[in-house]
Amino acid sequence: MRRHIVGWCAILGLLSSFSAQEEPRSAIDFESAGHGWFVFPGFDGKVELTTNERDVKNGKQALQYTYVAMQGKLNGIIRLEPENWAQAFRFWVKTDRPALLAMLIQEESGERWQAPFWVNGNEWQQIALALSDFTLAEDVKPTNNKLDMDEAVGIGILDVSAIFFSAPEAAILFGSQTGTRVFWLDDFEFLSKAPPRVRDARALDDFQRGYLTWIATYGVTIRPEGGGMRVSYDQPFPGILGILKLLEKEALTNTKGLEVSLQVKTPTTLAVFVEEADGERWVATQSVGAETKPEPKTFLWSDFTITDDTKGKGDGKLNPPTVRMFSLVDWGVLTEERPPSNNWFIRSVRKVPNG
Repeated sequence: MRRHIVGWCAILGLLSSFSAQEEPRSAIDFESAGHGWFVFPGFDGKVELTTNERDVKNGKQALQYTYVAMQGKLNGIIRLEPENWAQAFRFWVKTDRPALLAMLIQEESGERWQAPFWVNGNEWQQIALALSDFTLAEDVKPTNNKLDMDEAVGIGILDVSAIFFSAPEAAILFGSQTGTRVFWLDDFEFLSKAPPRVRDARALDDFQRGYLTWIATYGVTIRPEGGGMRVSYDQPFPGILGILKLLEKEALTNTKGLEVSLQVKTPTTLAVFVEEADGERWVATQSVGAETKPEPKTFLWSDFTITDDTKGKGDGKLNPPTVRMFSLVDWGVLTEERPPSNNWFIRSVRKVPNG
């Protein structure tokens, strides 16, 4: 996503700032045509207001964005009037199928910030994003490496899954992602106070945000639950049933492994895959299941072996700072040793530091 989203600064104009009020709050309820959202210039699709009761969360109308997804194609909407006092955003969103979306903030300086979030298909989800949830896009030259809302000239919402998961080879993981797609937006709020965030330097995810930044494979449902993540699937045939997470650059520097705290209903074999920037993929497995509560499972880098299909892509050595993605997969289902039906609860995923 970071390399594909380009040109924001060239087409977004500088807007006059709004004077801050004491604890201000601003809401867009989409009950009138003056909501300010439109299709990103150069993208395809149509923005309109719908009165279909099934596609409206509150009130009588919601925003509907209809577009055609295909490999490498960008799809998204923008608004050129972000409140410069905002410290957070809260909104309701629904998609017609499971999708990874991202909110973007473009600064006048050229810095572009992004916050991805997962949406299960055909149900409304409320997303609350603090400014601290956004990270700088890698294809952007840093100015001060700080998100400044008083410098913001536009915000947007992008369908990330439509960009990357529409390739034919991705269908085995995510099903068909091409064709006409729709997402809906309702009650978009600018907030002057950010939702609480407690930072844990060891945590890759402690699931305290109230929304998910993971990606589910076809047939898998994920949702926040009780300070963790619920993962469930019940399929008629075996497949690659699991979840993926993209990592920030050098996220695993000075580590010797990963610790996954989870509880799995039916015993199986869990596989942890990590993929380096050079394309090499590594895997380690452990038996899991029938825990009475979430238990930590440690996967040390020394336990990982390279997958046969990625041998020769790199130097043949697992270099943790170059890992950009990791995934958890039901290996028992993949090897057809276990039925394709299970339920996990993941409490946290943490780094195991060196030393």
